[in-house]
Amino acid sequence: MKPQKKRKIWQIPLYYLFGWFTRFLLLAIFITCRVQEFGRDAAEDFLEKNPGKGLIVATWHRGVMFLVYHYRDQKRVTMASSSKDGELAAQAAERHGWIVVRGSSSYRGFEALKELVRLFEQGYSGGMVVDAPRGPAHVSKIGIITAARLTGLPIMPIMWSADRCWRLRSWDRTIIPKPFSRIVLVYNENLIWVPKQASRNELEAYRLQLDKALNRLMFQTDRCFSPAGVTDPRQIPITDETA
Repeated sequence: MKPQKKRKIWQIPLYYLFGWFTRFLLLAIFITCRVQEFGRDAAEDFLEKNPGKGLIVATWHRGVMFLVYHYRDQKRVTMASSSKDGELAAQAAERHGWIVVRGSSSYRGFEALKELVRLFEQGYSGGMVVDAPRGPAHVSKIGIITAARLTGLPIMPIMWSADRCWRLRSWDRTIIPKPFSRIVLVYNENLIWVPKQASRNELEAYRLQLDKALNRLMFQTDRCFSPAGVTDPRQIPITDETA
């Protein structure tokens, strides 16, 4: 695999300024929104019973903007690709106080994963957009499962949606809430634990379990604003196709 091209000197300040522009832009959007969280019990219970340990949060790429903002200034860790788009994403995340490891499945992936695992083992929590960097959408990569196996830390699937939003025509259909919209953020009912002795076939089974959990949450959060009388997205029944 050929190494990524180095950034030109004149590009460095532009990337840096883009990161700060993103911080102010997301603040202007999300500060007007009303956020409701559901189902944090499992995550909070784990962190309370395991002081000094972190948690691995997983979601789809479509929701990365809000999560970068929502978990800002908490020294959480994440991964961004070594591409130009990854540089923009890394700058935006770093200006929000995230620790960013650079790499992807196509370049420097193994080294980045080792660095990420080291940070998780030091007690950092973090998040991974598991269908990044280029999709296919809503199909996770095996990296997060490997990270969970190596660290012994659980995975917490999460998902959010908004009652009024724009959706970009990108491969991931990125969600951008409109000002003064209502946002729901839902945590999975259970943590996903990957045993250290898991075989390759078992790792794939856990990856499919993660996909299933994320797609269930996506189904519920995307539909929680339309049914009359629904106050909790977890009340929405799952269809056979999603289950």
